[in-house]
Amino acid sequence: MLICKRKVCTAGTVTAFDMQLSALKWKVKNFTDGELYVSAGEWDTKNTVRIGAGTYEIIVDRMPQTGTRKTSRVLYVSTEGDGEVEVMMV
Repeated sequence: MLICKRKVCTAGTVTAFDMQLSALKWKVKNFTDGELYVSAGEWDTKNTVRIGAGTYEIIVDRMPQTGTRKTSRVLYVSTEGDGEVEVMMV
């Protein structure tokens, strides 16, 4: 089963990607013209992953303090530029 969502994001706002299932790994593609920041489980400005414009990253969901694996169903994205973002379960 392919779990994938695309949304048009507005610069400076946090957009929630509520997926159908929880997962350990997510592929996040940035189609905007600026950097974006991703947080898993809940929005946390101190624990985000930065993804450059026109690139993608595989996000592995772990507790930042201990490195313990966890699985989240919701990813939060904040972009510096307007445009489309795609989140896919890996």
